[in-house]
Amino acid sequence: MADKTEEQYFWQEKLDNQHIRLGLNSAGQDEVGEVSFVDFPDDLKEVQAGDPIISVEGAKSVTELESPIAGHVAKVNVDLLDHPEKINNDNHNDNWVIELY
Repeated sequence: MADKTEEQYFWQEKLDNQHIRLGLNSAGQDEVGEVSFVDFPDDLKEVQAGDPIISVEGAKSVTELESPIAGHVAKVNVDLLDHPEKINNDNHNDNWVIELY
């Protein structure tokens, strides 16, 4: 993933509460392959663009994905810890990674 920007791998959705939800788009899913494990950094409270927000173990590699934008962390999708395969789902309600404000 080093030769492409992280923006190419995330979808962004502005929510009614003005938070921005980020999730892995189809290009990002293709890059990491079928995900079997995810982990979030400890103490994830605020991120700058380029800060790691999730580590994914896929069929092709273990990859640390970085936020394309800065913000304060409102939520992380902890459901992905028990169900990492959801990150490969096309449904934004299932495959979101982090919510920022």
